[in-house]
Amino acid sequence: MIRLERIRVTFHPGSAVETRALCDLQLNISAGEFVTVIGSNGAGKSTLLNVIAGETHADSGRILIDERDVTGWSTARRSALVARVFQDPLAGSCENLTLQENLALASCRG
Repeated sequence: MIRLERIRVTFHPGSAVETRALCDLQLNISAGEFVTVIGSNGAGKSTLLNVIAGETHADSGRILIDERDVTGWSTARRSALVARVFQDPLAGSCENLTLQENLALASCRG
């Protein structure tokens, strides 16, 4: 289960290029549920996934995974609960390693 409560993310706050990426986002994904996130460029899809994974810090709100509040958790700590497959096959992997070596490296992260 993943639940987001009133998530806000603003890039470059207070500047001329301030951008609100997510504003009071509410999301509930039940265990076993399959969700597709679609939208145009700049709609906030990557920001949403980065907030869940801990790569992007939310300005406010709470992130719960399996009823645990992980809002303040580091990316490394969240990685025990969250996995992603990137569109770019080189993102999140070491290009000089084999698939087996990449998987072995990933298994050591926990």
